[in-house]
Amino acid sequence: MKKYFIAIAALAAVVSCKSLKEEWDPVFTGKQPDAAWAVPYTEEQLQEQQGLEEITAIADLKAMYKNKPLPILGNIWIKGKVISSDQSGNIYNEIYIQDGKDANSGAAISLKLGKGSLYNEYPVGTWLYVKCTGLTLGAYNGMIQLGMAADETATNEYETSYINLQSIIESHVFRGFQDTAFAPVSLTEDALKKAITAGGSDNVWGKVVSLKGCVYGDQIFALFYPNSNMAHKSGNPENRVFLSDKGTWGVTTWSCTKDGYIGYLQDGCWDEAEVGSGATRYGSILGTPNQYLDADTAAKFGPDAYLTYKEIMIKYAAANYISHYFNLGSTSIQVRTSGYAKFAASQLAAGILDHQPVTITGIVTLYNGAAQISLVDDPSISVVFD
Repeated sequence: MKKYFIAIAALAAVVSCKSLKEEWDPVFTGKQPDAAWAVPYTEEQLQEQQGLEEITAIADLKAMYKNKPLPILGNIWIKGKVISSDQSGNIYNEIYIQDGKDANSGAAISLKLGKGSLYNEYPVGTWLYVKCTGLTLGAYNGMIQLGMAADETATNEYETSYINLQSIIESHVFRGFQDTAFAPVSLTEDALKKAITAGGSDNVWGKVVSLKGCVYGDQIFALFYPNSNMAHKSGNPENRVFLSDKGTWGVTTWSCTKDGYIGYLQDGCWDEAEVGSGATRYGSILGTPNQYLDADTAAKFGPDAYLTYKEIMIKYAAANYISHYFNLGSTSIQVRTSGYAKFAASQLAAGILDHQPVTITGIVTLYNGAAQISLVDDPSISVVFD
């Protein structure tokens, strides 16, 4: 497992048609001094000091979710081994833990800890005890998560929010002893199809898996918010731009930095991209809000209403994710990478673009009824030729 979490240097490949837009802040991946509170706890200490009575299986906790946010009121604890690392910058403000006696048993869940450099405090293989009382169980596009109650901001579409105060983290997350890391689960296409059919209840979601025999699908998916400071929920199609269903849109990098995002726009790679969401489409990004929208909606853009969407996107540019589609047999998989990952600007290997089969290793999640993989290390480590 260790080889999947090797630290890598930031890559600086220059691309001709480049990057995207996302709300994430830059990810800190340096080394922080060990915190005094990080001295490992024993289960006996937690029983005496924190009121631990019994451990609930992660699968049983997830089964409590019934399609709406669930505030956890009882004295419920879970225990899991850390299986994710944010050292490469592609996992953001969360940590995945898994229980069970080996990689194939048990279940996994995401803890939304709103801070970076978590790999320093919670290395892969560390056992964590989580006091769930006062937290909220929720889901995003089918993927069950554990965090705080959702915030009420205009842009929030999540059922949970980040546990972003250190004092609150310390009152809920307790570090146990370091152990051997779980190996990736070798997942076949049949097993993946079964998990997709089962939905969020399947125990594979959130685990580190390896998928052998994946072939590049010549398609990407990305969602941009021209001005991310404005409301951009699904009910705000006037502030959404999708790249999907039309091949790769000139993108040959794993993801996009801010400079790359601007480069793609300036090179005209995305000029045919449409503003809108779902069935509501206004026209290409070469038009203006004032041209496409009614007066009240256009007024929300202020002076920017007279700029083209392309100009607005450049004005508020930031790094963003890209999902590249791969096919495992007849099953499509999104490989999701962040614009703040250390490897964001690195090119897809020529063999991948030539459709040579690869084995992909990462965290597998459910996204709108489909499988998604988040790479946990540099693609040269996480995506290898068969």
